Formats: sequence, structure tokens, C-alpha cells
Amino acid sequence: FVRKRVEEYFPIGDAAKALVEKGYFVYDGFLSSGSDEDVAFGNSLVAEMTEESFSMLANDKLERDITRLVDGEYVGGIVGGERYADCPRLTEYVVSLTRHLPPLLNNELVNLQSTMPKLDTTASMGTLRVYDRNTRLGAESLLSAPSSEDAIKRPFGVICGDGEDAETDSRRLTAMLFLSVKDSDANELGGGVTVENEVKYGGVCDRMILLRSDLCSHRQEPWKGNAEDDKASCVTVHFVKETV
Repeated sequence: FVRKRVEEYFPIGDAAKALVEKGYFVYDGFLSSGSDEDVAFGNSLVAEMTEESFSMLANDKLERDITRLVDGEYVGGIVGGERYADCPRLTEYVVSLTRHLPPLLNNELVNLQSTMPKLDTTASMGTLRVYDRNTRLGAESLLSAPSSEDAIKRPFGVICGDGEDAETDSRRLTAMLFLSVKDSDANELGGGVTVENEVKYGGVCDRMILLRSDLCSHRQEPWKGNAEDDKASCVTVHFVKETV
């Protein structure tokens, strides 16, 4: 199904052009738009992936992100193999996206005469980030941390960083897919990405954001949630440059 979404629905030409010109591209309804049949299947898949991410948190498969302690976030790798059973739908999504998106994007970038290196079609890095409101509230209370947006703004930066390690970092494109309760209000609940000197894109369910890993300066926004929608997640795939 992910292959079908990439090959038949995803606007690969628009994505390639935006990545070359701006360094990022935003696309809504990656899995759940199109025909009625595809929307129904996509919504079901999104719900399964969301539930898997929450189950990973409930079963202690994720680690607390101590760099964002007050924000109540947990992270973990999507690695497959012996851990496939932990999150089968998420693993299949990462594998399929890695196989099918880079070849199409590579061709478009060649047509645009872009200097962006070709992406590997067999290797990537998949990660899961889960936002938990109750953990955040507990951290704010314990640390006496203010909860206003001004107090929790994060610095901008590129995914590869700007230190010595950036030169050896092979990541070149990052795909973030946001998962949450369908039709939840991203403006109220927070999350998403702000691109430096551009605009904020909320963590809308089934929104995909592509970022140039080595060039696009941005920040991920913290999830606020509410009493009813107290969790959300983001599955991230880092595509790496093709090795010669």
C-alpha cells in the first residue's frame, strides 16, 4: 500500500522542486487520501500505526528523551528483525518507503540538475518519537518549569548538525510522518515543525514533512495535547546518500 501511495499519489515532481528551491516539502494525507477505498484503508493503517506507537510506550520499548526532559518525549529505533513484532506496521512502512521513494526522487533530481546526492534505495534509519502529555505535566510540576510557548521554544538547527560529525553524517533527506487522533486540532495540541525564517507546520495526523537533512534549519515543536488527546507520535525515516 505504501508503494501505491508513493507511485500513484505522491507529487514527486513538486516535492523534488521544493527540496531544491526551499529545502523542504509538506504533504497532507500521505496514507489516507484519494479514492474512498484508499481513504478507508489508509485511515485504518494510520490508526494501526498510531496504536503501535502508543503500545511501544506502554510496553517500555522506548527511552525517555533526556534532552527534552520537560516535554515528556520518548524515542526509539524501528529496526525490524527480532523486534519486528514490536511494531510490524511501522516497520513495514519504513522498509517500503525506503524502497520506493528514493528511486523516484533520484530521477526527478537528475532532471532538475540538482547537486543533491543520490539517495540509497536499500538503507535508511527509522525512528519513533512519542509525545506523552501526562509525562510532560509531571516534569513541569517536578522541575517547576513554565509551560508557556515562549519558555519552551527550541533552537533551530539542521539534522546533521554543524560540528565535525556533520561531515561524516550520511543522512541527506528526512521524512517525518505525524500520527495522532484523526481530525485532532494541531493548532491547539501543538507539535509539528517550524522552518527557520518560514512558517510553522502543525503535527496534523498523516502529514508528511520532507527536510533536507544537511541544509534545512528547523525545529520540532513540543506536543501540548489535552485531557482527551494526551498522546501523539512521529515516525521518522532518514534517507542516506548512496555509497559509490
